Amino acid sequence: MAQGGFDVVLGNPPYVRQERFSELKPWLEQNYEVYNGVADLYAYFFELGHKLLNPGGRLGYISSSTFFKTGSGARLRNYLAERAMLEKIVDFGDLQVFAGVTTYPAIVVLKKAIPEAQTALAILALRKSLPDNLDQCFAQEHGTMQQARLNQASWQLEDESQAKLRLKLTQGHPTLKEVYGSPLYGIKTGLNAAFVIDRQIRDRLIDEDPRSAELLKPFFEGKDLKKWHAQPRDIWIIFTRRGIDIEQYPAVQNHLEQFREQLEPKTKSWPKSDKWPGRKAGPYQWFEIQDTVAYYKEFEKAKVFYPDITDSQKFHLDISGAYSGNTGYFLPINDFYVLGLLNASVTWFFLKGISDSVRGGFYRMFSQNINRLPIPSATVEQKNSIGDLSKKCQVLSEQRYAIENNFRRRFPDLCPAEREATLNTKLKSWWLLEFVNFQKQIKNQFKSTIPLAERNAWQDYLEGEKAKIATLNRQISQYETELNHEVYRLFKLTPQEIQLIEA
Repeated sequence: MAQGGFDVVLGNPPYVRQERFSELKPWLEQNYEVYNGVADLYAYFFELGHKLLNPGGRLGYISSSTFFKTGSGARLRNYLAERAMLEKIVDFGDLQVFAGVTTYPAIVVLKKAIPEAQTALAILALRKSLPDNLDQCFAQEHGTMQQARLNQASWQLEDESQAKLRLKLTQGHPTLKEVYGSPLYGIKTGLNAAFVIDRQIRDRLIDEDPRSAELLKPFFEGKDLKKWHAQPRDIWIIFTRRGIDIEQYPAVQNHLEQFREQLEPKTKSWPKSDKWPGRKAGPYQWFEIQDTVAYYKEFEKAKVFYPDITDSQKFHLDISGAYSGNTGYFLPINDFYVLGLLNASVTWFFLKGISDSVRGGFYRMFSQNINRLPIPSATVEQKNSIGDLSKKCQVLSEQRYAIENNFRRRFPDLCPAEREATLNTKLKSWWLLEFVNFQKQIKNQFKSTIPLAERNAWQDYLEGEKAKIATLNRQISQYETELNHEVYRLFKLTPQEIQLIEA
């Protein structure tokens, strides 16, 4: 590979996913130190650009930031941290610089020189909007950190005050994995269209064969998992685990039979050039759930559920015995104290710093990150206090959701028989509407108005239920504030550190 020759290398490396250059991977592995089997093409442009520089030369790329935290980017992180003086990084988060594509871009400016112990790196993380003048914004708002704090595990772009706080949160405290074990992920069926069913199909299967009920489990997807509560949609999973005798459940077998071609595991003899119509290869039968799910009995115990992608901490304690798809994770823990820690502001501050961001202000809650959450020591009295506050928040949140849902159930009363009573976004959040706007949304959605004789009753009903929700919101907010301060005390945080978290 060419060495040296340029004082400046500028570029926007191509955004090419690793699946599209599989034939090049053996050569890349032999010729690039940053090689990883699932690294995208831009990773190799960083190494090539660096090697093309003269000593002291500078490289500036606008490229994907995904290598900051992913496992596939570890070698690239290590390469740059050890062989380059990183001078400036602008992380755009999920703000889209290039129209029409989702890229999670960052600008990286580096100098070809071995970094020193005190090498300073100027950083700017943009999250709300693209600035009109990036140079001016960078000059006024950038922070500074030591390059030495970038490590192979992940790059956390934080100024010194945030770094000190993160160190304080973790130093001397065991991790969640060490104390409670790792999260478990939901079920990968390989074809949800076949295995996830609604109430109508569930009831039909049981009517045809009562034994079907043994295989039908209440089911959540990640979008159903909220903070302090779940929002069930009355869906069920046909849980045909490995080794089941499907002939003992004829109604379920008949239902799955209609999806058989899509359910068949890929055979070894299938030509690689042809697209397989079924599921991935594996030692499972066509009617079985794709993965083994050896821990399936844990679903039926009390556990802490949370979604795999979220814009805030959304943990709740489930005692319903529900199963979840692979967009949900859970901790097999029956403990409101742990739930309180997970839903505390400190936890979200910590998770945002180590988690991969996705578009819209959302983050990926990978187990490797949840595992790293610090668990502070606490007395029995402190655990009881936090656990009690956590339980109050969950009980009130479940009451609030019941009110929201019960009101929504009345909407069909206003919908003409010939129309379907589907709700738009505003009607789903009816408690945010004044009565005039509520009437407008009913008319827009159902092409019908509230009868004049019923309007006073509907207005009283709306305002009364809104008042209940407002009261519950105040109570939950009060308990959450108390809970946060209890957790701050566990970490011995100063007022300045608390302000940094809450900002």
